[in-house]
Amino acid sequence: MRLISILMAIWPFTAAMAAEIVYVTDELRLGLYADEQTTGRPFQTLLSGAQLDVLERALTSVRVQTEDGVEGWVKTAYLVAAKPARLRVAELERENETISSQLDSIRSIEAANLARVGVLEADLAEAQQNIARLPELESQNVALLSALDTVGTSVAMRWLILAAIVAFAVGCLAGYKWLDRRVRRQFGGLKVY
Repeated sequence: MRLISILMAIWPFTAAMAAEIVYVTDELRLGLYADEQTTGRPFQTLLSGAQLDVLERALTSVRVQTEDGVEGWVKTAYLVAAKPARLRVAELERENETISSQLDSIRSIEAANLARVGVLEADLAEAQQNIARLPELESQNVALLSALDTVGTSVAMRWLILAAIVAFAVGCLAGYKWLDRRVRRQFGGLKVY
């Protein structure tokens, strides 16, 4: 351990080289040839993950047709029946994006539902308080109704008597004014009574 720290102090460039990470590429380029022997120069290059239809099989090569309709020969050793990891990873990434967006929408719905639950819980607490106060309010209601029954007629009679007195006073005053005006008109403005 001490030797490594001494070496790193002496050669600082080794620390930078140790931190760099690289990977081997998984991209394969396969030549598409015009003849069965797959010799010479390929007339087209196929990338890994390209889908091919098998038209004919030979000992070490296969005649295939690309998705574009181009026909040619490729070496059998580079073909597999299962989808390559590159295509599976791309499909899984698309599926992951879809699931992530669905999860985001579910989370927003959950947040809205939690807010709604909070409102409903507050309403429930208020309703429970009102239910707890219900017997007290019912007894107050009964007491008020009985008080209204006993006071109701006496209050109405008082108002009736007061209204009759006021009506009589207003009627007398109005009659006096009417009579006074008539007498004055008849006697040229003189008051004779």
